[in-house]
Amino acid sequence: GAARAAGEDTAGRHDVAEPRDRRAATHVDLKVLPAVGAILWGNPKGPKLVVFSDFQCGYCQRLTAELAKAKVHVEERPISIFGAASRKISEAVLCAKDPAKALHAAYSGQALATDKTCKEAKALDANEAFAKANGFAGTPVIVRARDGAVLHGYRDAAAIRRFVAEGKGVAQ
Repeated sequence: GAARAAGEDTAGRHDVAEPRDRRAATHVDLKVLPAVGAILWGNPKGPKLVVFSDFQCGYCQRLTAELAKAKVHVEERPISIFGAASRKISEAVLCAKDPAKALHAAYSGQALATDKTCKEAKALDANEAFAKANGFAGTPVIVRARDGAVLHGYRDAAAIRRFVAEGKGVAQ
C-alpha cells in the first residue's frame, strides 16, 4: 500500500483502508465520546484501554485474547469498517442483555439476533464519527485511556503491556 511505498513501518499493523490524508491522530481526547456505545470487559482493576474494532475483523478477534492475557480493562467501541453487516452485528452486541458476552460470541462466530435494535445503538454513530475525525481508517485501534495515546493495529499481550507502561516510568 501507500504506507509501505512511503517507507512507513507497517509491521504488525492491519489497515483495511488507507487513511484519507495518512494523518491519523497519535493522541485523542476520549472525553468527547458518550458513555453509551461502549462494551466494558476484561479486568476491571487493570489499566483501561479503549479499543475501536469491527466484529468482522480477524485481527480484532485475535486481539481480544491478547487483551485478556494482558489483564487490561477494555472499553470496546465498535465501528463499521466493513459496512452494513458490521453495523448490524455491532447493534446486536450493544443491544444484547449482556453486551460483553455478546461481544465474545460475535468474535467466536456465533450468530446473534441482528433484527433487534435499541436507543443505545445510535451511539455507534458517535464512535464512527470519532474514528473518522481522528483518521482511524482500519481496525483495531487501541487508545490508552489515561493520556489518549493511540496504537494502530493488532498487538500481542507483551506489546500491549509495554504500551500500557509507556510514560509511567515503569521499567520493562
